[in-house]
Amino acid sequence: MERLIDKLSAYGAFGSTCVDLRDRNDARILRYSDLVRNTETPLIDGIIEEQSQPLLYVVDNNKMTGSLHDVTHIRKLLAMRGEPAWLGVIQGGRIDIYSTDLRPDSKYKPCQCFANQNGAKSLLSRLALGEELAKPGSLSLRDELLRLMTDAGQELRGYGISTHETIALIGRTLFFRYLIGRKIITPKQLADISPSANSLQDCFGTVISLCETNRWLDSTFNGDLLALPSSDYASYFESLSEQTSQGFTRPLNAIMDLDTAIVPGASQRRLDWGDLNFDHLPVGLLSETYEELVFHFDSQARHSTSVYYTPFYLAEYMVNEVLHELPSGSASNVLDPACGAGVFLVASFRKLVETKFQEQGSWPTRSQIRRILEEQLVGFDINAHARTLAALALYLTALDLDPKPFPVEQLKFRKLEGRVLIDVSDPQSDRFEMRPMLGSLGEHVSREFFGRFDAVVGNPPWTSLKKAYDYIDAKNTQYCRDVAQERGLQEIADSYQNPDNVPDLPFMWGGMRWAKPSGRIALALAGRWLFKQSESGIEARNAIFSAVAITGIVNGASLRQTKVWSNVDQPFCLVFADNVVPQGHEQFVYLSPEFEPDLNRKGRMRIDASDALPVSLETVLSTPTALKTLYRGTELDLRIVERIRKAESISVGEYLKNDPNLFFGQGYQTTSYREDDTFLVGKLNIDASYAQHPFVVEPGSLQRYQKRPGLHRARDPNNYKAPILLIRKTSRADRNRGRALVSMKDVAYPEAYFGFSAAKHPDGEFLVNYLQLLVHSSLFEYYALMTGSQFGAEREVLQAIDIKRFPFIPPESLSSSQKQELINCSCKLKAQMLDWHELDEVVGRLYGLNTPSRQSISDVVNTRTPFSHAKKLGLSKVTSIVIEEFSTVLEKELSNIFSLGGYQVSVKKLEGKDRSTPWTFLSVSFGKSNLNSVELLNSWMKELDKLGTSRITMLDKESQSLTVGLLNRYRYWTKTQAKLLASDIVWNFGAALEGAA
Repeated sequence: MERLIDKLSAYGAFGSTCVDLRDRNDARILRYSDLVRNTETPLIDGIIEEQSQPLLYVVDNNKMTGSLHDVTHIRKLLAMRGEPAWLGVIQGGRIDIYSTDLRPDSKYKPCQCFANQNGAKSLLSRLALGEELAKPGSLSLRDELLRLMTDAGQELRGYGISTHETIALIGRTLFFRYLIGRKIITPKQLADISPSANSLQDCFGTVISLCETNRWLDSTFNGDLLALPSSDYASYFESLSEQTSQGFTRPLNAIMDLDTAIVPGASQRRLDWGDLNFDHLPVGLLSETYEELVFHFDSQARHSTSVYYTPFYLAEYMVNEVLHELPSGSASNVLDPACGAGVFLVASFRKLVETKFQEQGSWPTRSQIRRILEEQLVGFDINAHARTLAALALYLTALDLDPKPFPVEQLKFRKLEGRVLIDVSDPQSDRFEMRPMLGSLGEHVSREFFGRFDAVVGNPPWTSLKKAYDYIDAKNTQYCRDVAQERGLQEIADSYQNPDNVPDLPFMWGGMRWAKPSGRIALALAGRWLFKQSESGIEARNAIFSAVAITGIVNGASLRQTKVWSNVDQPFCLVFADNVVPQGHEQFVYLSPEFEPDLNRKGRMRIDASDALPVSLETVLSTPTALKTLYRGTELDLRIVERIRKAESISVGEYLKNDPNLFFGQGYQTTSYREDDTFLVGKLNIDASYAQHPFVVEPGSLQRYQKRPGLHRARDPNNYKAPILLIRKTSRADRNRGRALVSMKDVAYPEAYFGFSAAKHPDGEFLVNYLQLLVHSSLFEYYALMTGSQFGAEREVLQAIDIKRFPFIPPESLSSSQKQELINCSCKLKAQMLDWHELDEVVGRLYGLNTPSRQSISDVVNTRTPFSHAKKLGLSKVTSIVIEEFSTVLEKELSNIFSLGGYQVSVKKLEGKDRSTPWTFLSVSFGKSNLNSVELLNSWMKELDKLGTSRITMLDKESQSLTVGLLNRYRYWTKTQAKLLASDIVWNFGAALEGAA
């Protein structure tokens, strides 16, 4: 039998990415158990994976005989798995690429790719990078599932049924439907489940069948199912029937609809319950969606408890990383300290069973699977509903992984509540109470869990606690201090303060308690703690880095407000650590996945080893802005930022503070409160929409300030006196539209501006003009981007603190020629005749920056700011001119080094027949090379170890050359990136190239 990898190698596949479902010795088939169970011949032949997630399902066209294997049918079934993957149908020397689709159109035209055509080798890489080679499906399974659940829930609540009852009724019905879909219960068991029902579909149709079915569920699953208000089901359902005139059964019967017919040509129509095939619907997705439903019905509870579902894709990624090659292997004990509906527990469960498969070389038995479930997994949570949802998800996962999940009478589970799922709500709290609690971090949680787990993984609550819950924050602070004390960190134990009432960071300290010594911790946290510049924020960050050995951070700040994590509009991060106290010389991997709209809208991110940075613990502890700088820049930018700081030892804020003749503040606010505004009456008044001139306040265009009720904060009267600089709070992407206005007349202004008044300063007019130039310089924008806690991370606006922290060269330190140069620039600015490059050069020289540093600043500002034009440029395809400029810089930088040894370096673009490859290749060679570029480009994929990488590097000693392939996106082709690549080549390949030469 021909291997699947052999069929796919022509399209860029390689061994480690290919899962052959015909190979029953490959443990990875557990990820696709729904495609291989109950059949000798898998539904499809195999899968090409990217980051352990399916990228392309593959089936041989020879199997497309009969309706079961009809391509339309397969597209729909694969779409039921909920992943943004594609279907490839192999026939002869061709592969046809289809989207998976919940509503497939039988007239759909696939993308055809022939094995011998140009572009074949890059086919899979293009898919991995988000390119849509064929029209994608229009419906999202998660969105459709949530919509159907919400509709059913709203119908039930419309009858006056409480939210808790609604959630329980829907959950029990979904669970039962899942058992039917998985064929765990069949019509043969109907008499045992509900003797009065005519079919399995009727088990939720009448009061009698509801009583019988729910008693059977309670008996089989030990009462771990979602609790209804009464266990006297006869009275309860009879009462509901009378209350709703039997209407409450309609949405339950809709969920039980077992029709899975396909309607060809109806690709835009939304789904009904009967369209869902629960045989393929993943448990993780069902759990994730149901958890979202719970809080959809109680948004206030969500906000107060800071509970947000975790996408199963991210949970799987974190679990795979934290459990990878753990010494304890499949025997590892795992804790989720805030388990919710069990997404992380399900992912951990599946991974441990897969690891067991790898260790013993065969599918684990039911008893082995149950042992992992009952003895190795623990989830803490304060909410009873969440824990019962987790129980449902774990039961379903156990059944999904069971090699022979029948007969149902032999599948009885041991109760999970109190053993696997632990109630950590505060003593005396209401069972269904939804408010902040100490929960997992409370003193009431048993010490038996301390030091017990090989891995602690999860997503604790994020949102800062309100003032009313300061007592909880005080307890959390003490908790962190106690852990620091236990780890011998006395200085931290004496001074640690939890910053800004955040509840997530204390869970990092909890992880240090719960994990075994040298165990692992992986938590999804709000990303703000990485960039905080307040004193308490810096101290808290340094405390964590000093207390536990951080091994990796995935910074998701660029992915907020994307489908990678829907409904999360703040930065997030994934933190990985070994539970040991660091010794000071450690490094960790820091990765900030880029915004990639084609990929992100599919709910995926690109984890690229080429973009990963090794960061030393010393760098983080000594440079508070380092993680922000490395997020938006590179190691080179760390040096540039330090050079800017050293240009002058005083900041704008310090300069203002030291001179009583200078005033800085935000404009007035208007609310329902009153404050005396008499001093503003009669002054010129400017509003936020002022647009008469981008850089100057023109008095003739303004109205006078009128006394009004409701002025909340009038501010200091000195703030409004001329000469004055008004800095727009919302930083404009286009400098030509103006970021700051100079007024030579007193002016009243609202909170949309920060005002800097130099009315009492002897050189006030020059000072405001000087500051205006600085604010408009790329250096100012660059510095705020590199060091600001919010600008470029979660906001597109400058904060007052960004302005105050900017390093400032006082006018007294300027030479007469420097002053004159600035005055000339100011005049040109106001006349709208200033060339921005001229300004950037003047300011750059003022701060002692050389030409390469100024070029780096320009590259960063052009491609890394949060503005749309920078994002667009960074993602744009490179032109031949850009490639030529990049090659010239690379060759020059390498020649500066290797010429010292007498070597001549040549850099040239390699031309190949494949124009569709996502990379452009350069040859770096010593002297004359006999490199056959066409032959090399036709074989480059053999050297590729990841489909979604941004850089490919191949060393050929025989030809005395190095071949580098860079992704065709401008952000990888700037002149600064050329210099960084040169440094990397010298460091990693210099000796090999010299040896070959």
